[in-house]
Amino acid sequence: MRERLIIENPAVIGLLLDHQRTLNLLPFFLAPHTVAQAAAHRGVKANQMAYWVGRYVQAGILEGVGEATPVRGSRSPGQLYRVTAAEFVLLPAGGYAAEEIVDRTYGPMWASLREAVIHDTDEVASRWAIRIWLYQNRLVTQQEIPVEQIGQEVLVPEGNALNLWMTARFDAATLADLRSELEGVFNRYAARIIRDRPELPRTTVHLALARKVD
Repeated sequence: MRERLIIENPAVIGLLLDHQRTLNLLPFFLAPHTVAQAAAHRGVKANQMAYWVGRYVQAGILEGVGEATPVRGSRSPGQLYRVTAAEFVLLPAGGYAAEEIVDRTYGPMWASLREAVIHDTDEVASRWAIRIWLYQNRLVTQQEIPVEQIGQEVLVPEGNALNLWMTARFDAATLADLRSELEGVFNRYAARIIRDRPELPRTTVHLALARKVD
């Protein structure tokens, strides 16, 4: 396996830009996997994983590294695959506009987050109200709440998706602290991801901080 692979082929770049899709490469970054093993690892159907493995092999992103060792008395579980490099760098000729990169890389993930928020919201209550109030005497806040919780001091109803937004002004030191703390939270919980319990529900976590365009 090489350390780094620079990719300039537009077709391969297009294949890898969708981050939601490239998450299928996770098992193959960790260790050689068969299609079935990778599918179980990602919690997807084997035929779906087989399709993407075929595409990635054709694009030079995955490679076969031999047959998996069969259990005594059974046939081989199939071909093992791994990534062809520890790191892939996409270098499109002429570059992409920032808007296109953001849309193609994160658009599917934002759509997935939206679906998850809608699902959780629907699970919590059948009828919702929209509450608008001054939070902490400084933020005009608009939040959906179940009708039975009207009058209660609830920012996010229990069981609902945590979906908080803020547009504010901070000095440079506060902004640096906020960024550092958010990165720390992300890294701390990324280290606690459980990979060998496919029966556990998957959770989408999205932390973002960007300068607002006035």
